Amino acid sequence: MSVYTHLTQQDIEQLLTRYDLGVLTSFKGIESGVENTNYFLDVDDNGDLRRYVLTLFEYLPADTLPFFINYTDELKAFGLPVPNPIRDKNGVALQSVKGKPALIVQCFAGEHPDPGNLSLDQCQQIGTMLAKIHRAGQGSSLYQDNQRGLSWLDEQQKRLIPLLDQDDANFMAEQWEILSNALEVFDELPKGLIHGDLFHNNVLFDQGRISAVIDFYQACNDWLIYDLAVTVNDWCITDSLELDDQRTKVLMDAYAQVRPFTEDEKKAWPLILQLAAFRFWISRLVTFIYPESTMDQQHQGSLIRQFLDPNEFKEMLRLRNKHTDNLLNILD
Repeated sequence: MSVYTHLTQQDIEQLLTRYDLGVLTSFKGIESGVENTNYFLDVDDNGDLRRYVLTLFEYLPADTLPFFINYTDELKAFGLPVPNPIRDKNGVALQSVKGKPALIVQCFAGEHPDPGNLSLDQCQQIGTMLAKIHRAGQGSSLYQDNQRGLSWLDEQQKRLIPLLDQDDANFMAEQWEILSNALEVFDELPKGLIHGDLFHNNVLFDQGRISAVIDFYQACNDWLIYDLAVTVNDWCITDSLELDDQRTKVLMDAYAQVRPFTEDEKKAWPLILQLAAFRFWISRLVTFIYPESTMDQQHQGSLIRQFLDPNEFKEMLRLRNKHTDNLLNILD
């Protein structure tokens, strides 16, 4: 369960006095999150029943949150289905609840897609949606460093290698040397604002169509093709973690219809897929080995149970290394 900060009805009612949303009728902790505390809030606004999501940020400092607020405001203005924060009576979005930064956002209809049964149509839709997000972000003046970018990966792999068994340590060191050296050739890849974590559980579908893209709290400025690789490595995999050629091609073609790839992006694509797998192998390992770096001690056990197995990303990395020719063919 990922409700780390427990709230009472009185706590939430006190928060809602700052807003013009209506009267609280019920609330419920959301168990599907990992790093933050989330609650559904059901509110009666003069007979109009509405649902919102209250998020308490367990590790992100308050001074980093205005970027995410402004970014989702811009995406909303661009016509994209994202949960931009609700302002209170004074026009303020960012709140404090029990000493934690907090936001209230609208709750969209829909369900997360079934990861074991992702369809070609769903992959096509997410390819188009991600390209639109990138197009919108390329025109933004907002900026946020990638807190889990190349310098972070370099630091973390050095930290982790002494703690791994010899085979994993050798593989990690070898892969990082290959990646870091090869990426130097591609330092001019198109950059912009990215989602950074567009796994299937950060998208909602309603009546067969995308109703919302959520959880922009890994958003930052980075290579656009990297964001696509993170997405493909989740939406287009088989049970054995190979890439399904058909789903991958459909997703990539849909993306390219909105934002065509540069020649450098086509050449870098296999490498960036490997980078995306390496990044999530590292971040999952950090959580398993150093849970205190992500969450305070009282939440560590619950957090670890929620995270994906790091070995899945390690195996994914091995496979992306093995089939580079096939990966290039998808872009032809």
